[in-house]
Amino acid sequence: MKQLYSVLAMMLLPMLLMAQGINFEHGTFSEALAKAKAQNKLLFIDGYAVWCGPCKKMTKTVFLEKEVGDYFDEHMVAIKMDVERGEGPAIKRKYGISGLPGYIIVDRDDNVVYRFSGAMPTDRFMSHIKTAVLNASNDNSLSQLTGRYEAEKNNEQFLRIYLNKLKEGNSIGYTDVLEQYLTIQKSFDELSKEMVVLLADHSDEIIYGGKADEIIQRNYGSDAWKLYVRKDIREEYQKLPRNMVETTTDYAVAKKDTAILELVLNRAGEAGAKVDEKQRERTYIFFYLRTEQGEKYKALVHDDNEAFIQSVEVDKLREQYMNWKLKLEAGDVRAKSSTPFSVRTSQQIASMVYNYARFAKMDEEKSDVVRWMKVAYDIIPGDSKIMSQYAIVFYLYGNSKEEAVKVMEEAYQAALKSDSKNAEGIKADLKIMKAGGKIYLK
Repeated sequence: MKQLYSVLAMMLLPMLLMAQGINFEHGTFSEALAKAKAQNKLLFIDGYAVWCGPCKKMTKTVFLEKEVGDYFDEHMVAIKMDVERGEGPAIKRKYGISGLPGYIIVDRDDNVVYRFSGAMPTDRFMSHIKTAVLNASNDNSLSQLTGRYEAEKNNEQFLRIYLNKLKEGNSIGYTDVLEQYLTIQKSFDELSKEMVVLLADHSDEIIYGGKADEIIQRNYGSDAWKLYVRKDIREEYQKLPRNMVETTTDYAVAKKDTAILELVLNRAGEAGAKVDEKQRERTYIFFYLRTEQGEKYKALVHDDNEAFIQSVEVDKLREQYMNWKLKLEAGDVRAKSSTPFSVRTSQQIASMVYNYARFAKMDEEKSDVVRWMKVAYDIIPGDSKIMSQYAIVFYLYGNSKEEAVKVMEEAYQAALKSDSKNAEGIKADLKIMKAGGKIYLK
């Protein structure tokens, strides 16, 4: 009898541990957010991927601990988001999740309170969590200030506090707040040290054509500023021309404003960039892709995509790839340290196809993306990642979901054989495809 109890105890232990840890929601993101709002709690988002080792480590250790679970029960609603499936890709884009595991904590009104990432010991994880809870209850927390911005954006003192918090929180994309502050502030002159330091502190938010740009244009190199533009501050100003190209382009995308994009192209020479017609076209391709203006994007890239596909010598590249694989299997050191042109070409095509496929609507467009992706698939046969990408494209746009499932099964077996970290992700997609579920381009 004692042995029976021991066996039962061992069987129940994992379930008991799970119950003591974080209780993750199993519904949709909007349902989890609604629950957090109803209970006046924060929402904890665990952005993960099925292949991510550090993500698994946290799930099997820290997330199971009673101390962590008890604290979460009191202060938070939690939800896991696979950043490659379901709602996950949209959540990843919305909150800018990059490193995995990526943790985002939002308040009941969906304002970001805190963000951090990575696997870590329990004490460090809980230190971040408790800081987030403390910040959320502070009247001058980042989320509270964000919520107050529209009502108080003409209050100079409020804006300065808000800017400081944005800087402390490593926030991005707050150019409008900086511009608003510079427009209304009366506390110091643009020739002062305070102005020099302020612009250096927020240099990653300075755009062409803005108030900050005007101040720099008028004063950089002046005798007054030479007194203050020194050492680390000088480095920020030296990086500024190149930073402004990227920042202003991102700002143009956020505003969906081609006039701002033209300003970037006209002034990019200040950063040492040469803008010819080809570069201008590439910039607009990027702009239309990021702003999801599909018809304009397709109009710019379709013919170039087709010309590139027609130029690819599939048989020659496949032979190169197979020879490289043989050398790898033989332990050739040079082969291990190199990536053949065939692999790079296949990956380039896959990226090209995935971008175009996002906007494919007409039958002819769908046929094109399947045909193009088949070329990438044919170049490097047996590569689990390219095979799985082809399977997804064929599942979404081809004429046989059964054939797509078959290719994905082959991709899974290839991933297992090569001990690829993609195996679990492919397995997850394969399960969805077999059930006739919705698959997303990644």
